[in-house]
Amino acid sequence: MEQQVDAASCVAACPVQTDTRQYVELITQGKYEDALELLLKANPFSSVCGRICHHPCEQQCRRSKVDAPVGLRRLKRFIVENTKDYRLSRRERIEPTRDEKVAIIGSGPGGLTAAHDLARLGFRVVVYEKWDTPGGMLGTAIPRYRLPYEVLKEDIDDILSLGVEMRSGCEIGTDIHIEDLRNEGFAAILIATGLPESQTLGVPGIDSEDVLLAIPFLRAVGLGRGPSLGDRVVVIGGGNVAFDAARCARRLGVQKVTLVSLESRQEMPAWEWEIDEAAQEGIEISNSWGPRAVFSEGGVVRGIELKKCTAVFDEAGRFSPRFDERDVSTLLADSIIIAIGQRGDLTCIEGSTVKKVAGERLEYDPETLATTEAGIFACGEVVSGAGAAVEAVRDGHRAAKAILHYLDTGELLKQPVTELPSLGDIPLETVEKIKQRAPIIPELVPPEKRVRDFSEIERGFTEAEALAEAKRCLACTTGALADEEKCAACLTCVRICPFGVATVEKTAVMPQEQCQACGLCAAECPAAAIALKRFGTNQMRKEIGELLARVEHGELLQPFIVSYCCLFEVTSRRFVRAEPSDVARTGVARVMVPCVARLSVVDMLAPFELGADGIVIISCTEGDCLYPTAEERLSARVQKAKGVLDEIGLGGERIDHWRTEDSAEVSWSAFWEISKRKLLALKD
Repeated sequence: MEQQVDAASCVAACPVQTDTRQYVELITQGKYEDALELLLKANPFSSVCGRICHHPCEQQCRRSKVDAPVGLRRLKRFIVENTKDYRLSRRERIEPTRDEKVAIIGSGPGGLTAAHDLARLGFRVVVYEKWDTPGGMLGTAIPRYRLPYEVLKEDIDDILSLGVEMRSGCEIGTDIHIEDLRNEGFAAILIATGLPESQTLGVPGIDSEDVLLAIPFLRAVGLGRGPSLGDRVVVIGGGNVAFDAARCARRLGVQKVTLVSLESRQEMPAWEWEIDEAAQEGIEISNSWGPRAVFSEGGVVRGIELKKCTAVFDEAGRFSPRFDERDVSTLLADSIIIAIGQRGDLTCIEGSTVKKVAGERLEYDPETLATTEAGIFACGEVVSGAGAAVEAVRDGHRAAKAILHYLDTGELLKQPVTELPSLGDIPLETVEKIKQRAPIIPELVPPEKRVRDFSEIERGFTEAEALAEAKRCLACTTGALADEEKCAACLTCVRICPFGVATVEKTAVMPQEQCQACGLCAAECPAAAIALKRFGTNQMRKEIGELLARVEHGELLQPFIVSYCCLFEVTSRRFVRAEPSDVARTGVARVMVPCVARLSVVDMLAPFELGADGIVIISCTEGDCLYPTAEERLSARVQKAKGVLDEIGLGGERIDHWRTEDSAEVSWSAFWEISKRKLLALKD
């Protein structure tokens, strides 16, 4: 029955291929600790990425064609925020099992990810960081309103707890050299220093006082040493660093901040949400202008002269700005911040044979990650150019594999970067049949309040919000599969599929790029020939059977009820996530189902076959089910199952079907008590 399918588009888009679809499902099941394990296995910087990831997974989310992408970044944040105690408990020191030592230069996400992996492989790992604060640019230059340091520290502390040694405030190439590392017995060295310096401009007056470079400025702000900027600030640049600088200037009390960008509004490289939030905070954006000269009096900045940019790129798409020198403008300014790009700092290779190219970039092999000196590797922005934190994590994983192979074999390992084949977009004819659901987007702190200080501006999901957002996931690639040996080609699936997906040739076919995993065909199939990847009925029967075996041994209360609960039903989750002792105390086994409308008559009768006294089916509020026709078909199957119980003399009253709106009057625990009293009356 199993068939090979392409990856869900969100998974394929993630640089570290996090199974986004799976952690969303684990949230719906209340398995937050399992979800955290899944996240950390792929990405040891999950706390960071829950805050600042550019979330390419969302940009490729197939739900975008229906209404809006699922908030996967915020759901990741929800997981890490709701597993703090568990995360502390899972930390463990891994004693080295290998003789070789590995030195890592740079403690950003690339270097520390490699350190994480190598420590788990049994190597002794020492990380050298130039600054006193670990974390690379994340620790020194990312504004705290975006990434509080304590959030970054959660990820770093996880890695250090493995036994990774951090030597902060030690600059390789100045304090000690690569040769010294060799003499200390390091068998391999990884350079992961990123792009920690700002590029400057070559225009008249650029050396004037109060012309600042963005990265040193942001670093000073992060250390609480933000400079006095005056009343008017001009920021030159159109990327995310430029917007970070502009927004920090506002938080330092500057009333008039103007951001000047070569690019048009549509061409600006900064993320769309960054631009929108800056505009909300009163930052003026002046597009299609470039600096011509800084003018000053007595060496003190008074303003900047601009010239109109007529084109940023040439016909081949290369950066090659052109200007109209006759169209000029002037902005008054007390300070100017330059944010036109970043460059590397390769002080670390002084005295070595490692070669560099293009100024402050290393010469290296992008497939093996090897530099020009044996045993020295490089990864991250220092070789690939500016990128995102999650991309540095990917490179850190690759670097660890490269070093492991080198130390095992003495050879270099080729690791070409490949993309997972993606499922692609949902066909338009299917999109039109999917019920729209507005995304859950917590409001930011109001602009007039957030510019007062560097407090975090975004809050995380509540549990109810996380479940509501998780419900929007289409669970791509977990749809229906037909067993060719069982399928009778009866056309039932074709008749009942609300999305028009199922077809029958010799046997039923539900194309994965179209199937919405509603499970109605599986529930209605008379030959039981259809199953869902996401809904394991056999596993459900096994769990119920194990519980009911305990009833027979007198370990659990009678009457015993099996409660089928919709995964997205919010109000009863405090009862659903019950400990085994609660099952013994209440006599109720809660079984979470992705959609109770998927329950077949056989599923409803199975608990009775295994020895249960009754079942309760808890479904969504009426009209709230994701799947068209599902509610009516479920009601019809409930009546059919009741009829079967009547025919065999057990009584259809042993099946209750409740909706979540009923909880407004009676708690779920009271509902179960009502059912149990009814069952006791039936026995009498």
